[in-house]
Amino acid sequence: MNDIAHKQATRESVKARFRGHQRLICKTIPIYPHSVEREYQRLTNAYTKLLNDTLKKHLPEIRAAASREEATRHDDIGDLVSIVQRAFTDMGVELDDNTRRFGLRQKVERMAHLTRKLSIQEWKRAVHATLGIDILDDYYLGEFYREALGRWVDQNVNLISTIPKKSLGHMQNIVLDGFRNGESTKSIIQKIQKVYGDSKSHARLIARDQIAKLNGELSKKQQEDAGVEEYEWSDSGDGRVRYSHKHLNGKRCKWSDPPIVDAKTGRRCHPGQDYQCRCVGLPVFDIDTIDLPFSGKGGK
Repeated sequence: MNDIAHKQATRESVKARFRGHQRLICKTIPIYPHSVEREYQRLTNAYTKLLNDTLKKHLPEIRAAASREEATRHDDIGDLVSIVQRAFTDMGVELDDNTRRFGLRQKVERMAHLTRKLSIQEWKRAVHATLGIDILDDYYLGEFYREALGRWVDQNVNLISTIPKKSLGHMQNIVLDGFRNGESTKSIIQKIQKVYGDSKSHARLIARDQIAKLNGELSKKQQEDAGVEEYEWSDSGDGRVRYSHKHLNGKRCKWSDPPIVDAKTGRRCHPGQDYQCRCVGLPVFDIDTIDLPFSGKGGK
């Protein structure tokens, strides 16, 4: 069946659902993949814990050297600097070994495929509830989806993998500067612990932001493939929704023309593209443009 004949067949199968109207808004709100987001946060927690485990192992050596320095109050801290540098060099080697064995890429790939699976599941549910047809199971395995998942995996591996090493370098600078400035051991240790807490929080934010972005990208492509040109912005309906997104809730937008989400800068984006955005776009099906790979009869 050629493209024209296929589009005509699709329209004939679903036109009863339109009841003579030109457009039909989606009957369901896609469920945001919270379960994958939580799984991803567990992954980032486990990865950043490698840094904490390494730090705990070598921290007593640094603390003992600092305590000796405090007790003797030497002006020359060369020996202490050497001890600290050697300890952090050992930590760096150990951290590299542990992160290599962690298998980060494989675990991030699993997050990508889980997100894709849930996105397709919600899209099929929306199409069936609204149009009464079932989408072919293998349709969303094409080149675009492979490339999109590959890009996302590369980006996320890069984002996450750099956190422990950067944090370790930051910790070393804190220790050395602290000793040179005469800070107490307690103060230095507290600053190190804060760096670890910040790195863990940063990794958690990456998980929350990146799952939303991938889910939004897949949803956009699914709708565009189906001939959907417009969507209705739908926010997540909780206290975390920012004002500009709440203002867009219920508004009709075009996929070809993203709405303004920041009046001050004029920044534009679609649902899921803004930082940590959990909003979704409800497809607005048009009887003249609809084009879906369906199986069986439907639309009644």
